[in-house]
Amino acid sequence: MKIPYHRFKICTALVMLFCSSLTVVLAQTTRPAHIGFIYPISTNGLSAPNITNNFSLHALGGLSAGEKGLAIYGLAGMVQGDANGLQVAGLWSKVRGDVEGLQVAGLMNEARSANQAVQIAGIVNLLEMDAPVQVAGIFNKARHVQGFQTAGIFNLSQSAKGAQVAGIANLTNTVDGIQIAGIVNEVDSVKGVQIAGIVNRAKKVNGVQIAGVVNIAESSDYPIGIINLIQDGEIRLGLYADENLTSMIILKSGGKKLYGIVGLGSNLQYHELPYAVEAGIGLKVVDGSHFRLDVEGTNLFMTNFKRRGEYSRSGLKVLPAIVLSNKVEVFAGPSINYMHTKYAIGDELAGMSLWNRERRNVYKAIHLGLSAGINFRIY
Repeated sequence: MKIPYHRFKICTALVMLFCSSLTVVLAQTTRPAHIGFIYPISTNGLSAPNITNNFSLHALGGLSAGEKGLAIYGLAGMVQGDANGLQVAGLWSKVRGDVEGLQVAGLMNEARSANQAVQIAGIVNLLEMDAPVQVAGIFNKARHVQGFQTAGIFNLSQSAKGAQVAGIANLTNTVDGIQIAGIVNEVDSVKGVQIAGIVNRAKKVNGVQIAGVVNIAESSDYPIGIINLIQDGEIRLGLYADENLTSMIILKSGGKKLYGIVGLGSNLQYHELPYAVEAGIGLKVVDGSHFRLDVEGTNLFMTNFKRRGEYSRSGLKVLPAIVLSNKVEVFAGPSINYMHTKYAIGDELAGMSLWNRERRNVYKAIHLGLSAGINFRIY
């Protein structure tokens, strides 16, 4: 049967109109809401990976091309593109693109970049690129951090501008700000402050290193720690005695300005105080070829490990020194001290007293002192 030409034209036009309408429907990639149980059991069905939503709610897991508002997943959610707004997942949230807003997961967050977002996870946050804020119970990873990272155990990044705080360790190439770890910080370059419970390690520090035990660096002018191993700094081993004939062996190690002090010794005059330990920090005020001037703040503690045999003294020392060679110097200088002791003859330990008080068998005093000795430079 031959179809008249005018009918053929009408049918063709109707088919083209239908196809055009269908294309528009299929091309509509943004929808106001996406409700589901687990992919593909949802209002977007098998088309979910190609659709961006303004609101998503899924009992278990959801999948989408993007999110532009609020997305809530009982267990896990995956976004193939970008996510803006708030994402909350009971266990795992993953965005293959960029996150803007807030990403929260009970266990883990993943994204390509979150440079305008905050990531909060019970265990781990993983970013391929940048983040301003990452908070995780165990581990954070990002390329660049422009705000702060805080983790219960471990932070990892190429650079951090702001603050890094970890219960155990921070590993970073460059830090511009503050880095705090319960055990260890390791970084190539620091501009700011590095604080660790045990060890700080860096190549170049333009700022301050503070460690409970040891600072290690190629260059660090202001390390504060018991031991400071600074390549362009110095280590000195010294012997000295004070006005009470307390004799000490002292290790002084640090950078071009600050150095740490730790020592062991005994008292030759008062045998009831046979064991002594000293720790503190020193500042090089003058460092010439023939003359040197140091100022030191130290705390000395002596004991016989019995109830009434304890003595502590905190003091400030001014120590001018004559440099005999690049390895040897002799020094002597005054100090002002605050002492506290349960020792029965405490007044004898504060001979040049400016103020004193004895109450309930505890003797306290502010007094002048004197220290003299010799230092040997190891390097």
